[in-house]
Amino acid sequence: RVAGVDSRRDLPTFAPETLRAWYADRGPCVTDPDHDVVLYADVYTNYFDPARGKAAIETLEALGVRVHLPEVPESGRAPLSQGMVETARSRAEAVNAALVGHLDRGRDVVVVEPSDLAMFRGDYERLLPERSAERLADGTYGIMEYLYGLLENGGDVDALSRAGSSVTVAYHAHCQGRTLGLDSYTTAVLEAAGYEVRTSNVECCGMAGSFGYKREYYEVSEVVGDRLRDDLGETAGERLVADGTSCGARLAALYDRPAPHPVELLAPTGK
Repeated sequence: RVAGVDSRRDLPTFAPETLRAWYADRGPCVTDPDHDVVLYADVYTNYFDPARGKAAIETLEALGVRVHLPEVPESGRAPLSQGMVETARSRAEAVNAALVGHLDRGRDVVVVEPSDLAMFRGDYERLLPERSAERLADGTYGIMEYLYGLLENGGDVDALSRAGSSVTVAYHAHCQGRTLGLDSYTTAVLEAAGYEVRTSNVECCGMAGSFGYKREYYEVSEVVGDRLRDDLGETAGERLVADGTSCGARLAALYDRPAPHPVELLAPTGK
């Protein structure tokens, strides 16, 4: 009630262990890497759904990539979405300060959550000095985009978890991911791994970050979500996947079963 969240929404729950804590105990597993990257652990991936971060790390490592997981601040997406421009600017400056040394070492930055990648590639050009914004935009990639590049340049798809016979995936792409063209990379990588991919044509899941949680927007959010279910239709026997935080939560609620990030289908330890 205090936060204005509709009581009909299920709030995300904290994971027993953060992604950073898991990685600190585990450490990197590739000693002679073909590539060196930083994985950006966004707030949701670190605190609420580390499984998708673990899958991203394990999938990159299976393709010969050494992964670093440094402390990097929140991107500023949340305050910017609420019009708090100066707060978002300070976050952008902190993110740039945390990543610039890695960029200097020639490391790429790989991002799990599409809305954070949209910040790095688009919004930061209005929040950072031009050179800093351009450099960060040029050095950041979505996780599925990066995997696509690795496979296109000789990466062994057999190192990843592969689909069994006739496994179909019902995939809903995040709206920011569509804008950035990330959905095509996701489809291509899943198909390379043996999945048949069926995609939705509805651009928004109805949640739009925190929008769908707000009491005053609940009904509108539900109408948009119903359009998504009507578009995807029956998904019995298919794997549901979504590459955005809110999209995955919305699909899970619509179909009463998990809708993980696509990279979770590819991790060598995945199912």
